[in-house]
Amino acid sequence: MEATESWRFLGELLLLLGGAVAAGAALEAIGVSAIIGYLLAGVVLGPGLTGLVPDVESFQLVAELGVALLLFSIGLEMTPAKLRGFGMRGLVVGFSQVIVTLGVAAGVALLFGLDMKASIVIGCIVAMSSTAVVVRLLVDRGELDAPRGREALSVLLAQDVAVVPMLVLVGVLGSTARSGAEDIATAAREQLTDAAIGLLLVVAVLALIGVAVLPRLLGASVFRKNRDFAIVIAIITCMVAAWGSHALHLSPALGAFVAGVVLARVSFARQIRADTGALRAVFLTLFFASIGLLAQVNDLLQPRILAMVAGILVLGLLLKVLVTFLAIRLTGGHRTVALGAALCLAQFGEFSFVVGSEARASGVIDESLFQATIGASLLSLLATPFLVSRSKPLAMGMNSLLMQLRIWKPVALQEWEEESKPSGHVIVIGFGPAGEEAARTVRLSGLDPCVLEMNPRTVRRIRGEGMRAEIGDGSNREILEHMGAAEASAFVVTIPDPEAAIAAVNQIRTINTEAMVVVRGRYSRRLPELTAAGADHVLDEESTVGTLLGATVIKHGTGYAGRDEETWPRPRDRSEE
Repeated sequence: MEATESWRFLGELLLLLGGAVAAGAALEAIGVSAIIGYLLAGVVLGPGLTGLVPDVESFQLVAELGVALLLFSIGLEMTPAKLRGFGMRGLVVGFSQVIVTLGVAAGVALLFGLDMKASIVIGCIVAMSSTAVVVRLLVDRGELDAPRGREALSVLLAQDVAVVPMLVLVGVLGSTARSGAEDIATAAREQLTDAAIGLLLVVAVLALIGVAVLPRLLGASVFRKNRDFAIVIAIITCMVAAWGSHALHLSPALGAFVAGVVLARVSFARQIRADTGALRAVFLTLFFASIGLLAQVNDLLQPRILAMVAGILVLGLLLKVLVTFLAIRLTGGHRTVALGAALCLAQFGEFSFVVGSEARASGVIDESLFQATIGASLLSLLATPFLVSRSKPLAMGMNSLLMQLRIWKPVALQEWEEESKPSGHVIVIGFGPAGEEAARTVRLSGLDPCVLEMNPRTVRRIRGEGMRAEIGDGSNREILEHMGAAEASAFVVTIPDPEAAIAAVNQIRTINTEAMVVVRGRYSRRLPELTAAGADHVLDEESTVGTLLGATVIKHGTGYAGRDEETWPRPRDRSEE
């Protein structure tokens, strides 16, 4: 790419990113999900409307990296215990939803006059949901670990695995357009075998690296001293896994997810996830905007294509909700949870665009059908924030209605939260000598201390003493939310660095405005900044040490304190001045 072209692409990228943020912020201000703004920004700026960002192909890699980073962050949450929690049932639910939805949707498409190959592509498109959108919305709402969140995630992960055979199938349909059924079956078998071997190779290599290399590498003292090294190594691992998967003709997002699962064994996996959050946010914003670029508004307004969009959208959503509900319900899921998860997964997702693009490029579907699927997918994504946010009341309402109609028998409703979150606890940030004394004093008083500390060895020692401890930066919002900052009764910030302490207090106050915040003030001249940030009590380390030094002289030099210890000068709390 020449220098002029490179700068032109940078300009388009900045325009798309800026427009997406502006549209997202505007919609957030009126209570609508920012994701809709990102999609609409792509539609407006793309070649289908204003043409300010005409080159759609250039953004495909950026979009794939966004999905890869999202799946990588999900993988970092998938500890062995969580993966065992999904179990065989999760796989059965996920693959049942994909296979049945694909088959039924393809059958419906055949009834409407499409040929077999185009019908199969329509089935693939309808079967896939949006991992990026659904997971983002559930995480933002804190519902990924709720029953419906777990059910939805199990289906989404199965769909991500199913992308591989789907893309193989579309490739076979395109490459054998003039061949017989026997040739199609042979080609499909060969390509699926290659894909399975490639997947096993990716898993084996990443597992070997995760078990034998990364723990020793990230545990080395030089990497513990500089946190940036761990972040860069994690990003490299994610990107190499995505690149390797693509090189083996697999989904890059699938490789990134496996890399995340491998790194989930590392003690500071959550901190890595938090530290890569900004990069993930940028790429995901570009991903959603790049989806909007695909829409050709003039084509979508044609009556024939509009009718196709309406048919695919309405029939696809109804079919998908029904099949997903049955898949969860028939495998033992509670009916209200099954309804809620099915509503969350009703949309056609990002891999639908990938499948549709591959089918168009290989000649399996024509341009008008491709634009119809794009339009239906965009509209379903626009409805997703509403469906996710209202899935609980909608499911409860449908449950009540069907019971009133005597179609369903009354049953006990399942709680929507997995477990009660900790509340009333004290979060201690930093476990140096000051933090250790603070945590132990809090514990002796009968309160529950939770410690945030960056040193893995210190965290292991704290856990060995029976206290809850996590590796993490106290100024990171995601880490604080994981520790239950919104429900905490008090915070003790013992970080000696004033800038880090101020950042931690600022972040605490954005999450919890009611809890008491007690802060160690290393330098007297920085105390007003800590108070301004939201600290309730700032203990001046310099004046406190001076007070105690003087008290020691009085006690041992004159014996004065022995006669009346109540007359000792006490350390000053500058917040009381």
